[in-house]
Amino acid sequence: MALSYSIDEAERLVTITGEYSAAHEWHDLLGRILADPRRRPGFAFLRDLRQATRPVDAATVVGIISVVRQFWPDLRPTRAAILTRHDIDPAAMVAHALADADNLPLQAFNSFEAAMAWLRGEA
Repeated sequence: MALSYSIDEAERLVTITGEYSAAHEWHDLLGRILADPRRRPGFAFLRDLRQATRPVDAATVVGIISVVRQFWPDLRPTRAAILTRHDIDPAAMVAHALADADNLPLQAFNSFEAAMAWLRGEA
């Protein structure tokens, strides 16, 4: 399943779904989100990986975070969360660590409720 997104304007949330993907797919997706008139600066981003089945390697995650870093100043999200169904998802953990090194507010979760609470700035 290719990357896709939905925007909930009331929740101020962009949700990205689909399979784990390569950096060029992320570049295309983030370009579409940036051009979407429903998206506003200050929206939170949720990457929902619960249906994904083909994890990527660390090198691919490095490329993806490079693309995210490139788009971050223009998208201007409040926070981003990666939601997995696994207790430990190596790709999500690498993304979390790389984002942390760049001071990007991105964290990995395996609980929808915890991810949403963090995106809303709760607890």
